[in-house]
Amino acid sequence: MHTLQLKIDDSIFDKFMGLIEMLPRDKVTVMDDNSVSFEEAKMKVQNALNNVSQNNGIKIDTAFEKVLNS
Repeated sequence: MHTLQLKIDDSIFDKFMGLIEMLPRDKVTVMDDNSVSFEEAKMKVQNALNNVSQNNGIKIDTAFEKVLNS
């Protein structure tokens, strides 16, 4: 198994992903560094819910900024 790191311009990203999707799913795994894993998102939501009951919330704009920039 080989691992590559690519930087792909936005103007051709969709075309590139179309090429990748034609390959067998059990042979190629796409790992997007810009995405949040399900487990990480679940943990962030749980932490937020725990803080609500303790009245330790933050402004909604700040919350969205943190989520989008993390």
